[in-house]
Amino acid sequence: MVLSGLMVFAVLATAVIGRPLIRAAAPALIRFPRFAVLGLGLSLVLWLASVMAAGLFLAWSLTGPSPLPAPVAEVCQRCLEASNPFSAGFATQTVVPAAAFLFAPAAAVLLVLGLGGRAAWKRQAQLRETCRSLLPVGHRRIIDGHQVTVIDDPHRSAFALGRDRWGIVVSTGLLAGLGDQELRAVLAHEATHLRERHHLVLDFIGSITRPLRWVPFAAAIADAVPHYLEVSADNAAQRRAGTRSLASALLAMGEASSAQRTASDQPGPSRMMLAAGPERVRQLISPVNPRRGLLGAAAITAIMAVLIVTSVTAHGAALAALASGCVI
Repeated sequence: MVLSGLMVFAVLATAVIGRPLIRAAAPALIRFPRFAVLGLGLSLVLWLASVMAAGLFLAWSLTGPSPLPAPVAEVCQRCLEASNPFSAGFATQTVVPAAAFLFAPAAAVLLVLGLGGRAAWKRQAQLRETCRSLLPVGHRRIIDGHQVTVIDDPHRSAFALGRDRWGIVVSTGLLAGLGDQELRAVLAHEATHLRERHHLVLDFIGSITRPLRWVPFAAAIADAVPHYLEVSADNAAQRRAGTRSLASALLAMGEASSAQRTASDQPGPSRMMLAAGPERVRQLISPVNPRRGLLGAAAITAIMAVLIVTSVTAHGAALAALASGCVI
């Protein structure tokens, strides 16, 4: 019972303190943005797996009346006993059926995945509509070796629509307002989004986190991942065009920075990867000392290690019981 309580506590604690820990780790994570995106994405998946593992731990340690038909209840009980890593007689009697602890977390995770998949499908439909709307107004050009769609717009804007669609889109205002090196930096930034498939990363993270925005840990990941993707693209543009050109381009496009900060949460044309963002100039010119984030990163790593061990234990035992034929 104590181990089950600790497992549930670890899941709930991660949900609550994950946000401040991610913020504390930011100075370290921002130096390795691609690793940060991968780590945060895997942490989110691990947390969902841990929610289901916590249900298994509770089902092993608690028992109660079964609302299921006798044959089904017998199979479930046989599988629980076969997978239970604890000693016989460990379970505590309660008024709550063990099936509730087993199926409720799994149903919640499946619901989140279902809602996320539905949201992803809607975003794809909105993106297709955006591409169709650009068809009559945009024209294709090769600029600095990149295939670019140019739209007639006096505002300085640039965004990436996805590798298999319209790719990089820039406005006439951007072409008129930036110098050659600044434009090279912007195009390198957007090309990185396409090359590294950042739109797919945003779709994946957004699909899972949108139904979980009320969970601080998930909300923090949803906010952090777009930022680290932008930093990753900035790093590539910096190598391509230099710090001065990229910083100058970001400052020139500063009026679009408020749109950039909320782009990942917006539907349709607004949900683009914009190249603007003068707040990132400081990171380019004077990056934060990564040592300031080591403690937060270490804390996140330690928590994830605990969740990995408990999740592997729970799901491994369940899969081993199924493989041994407990349902037969």
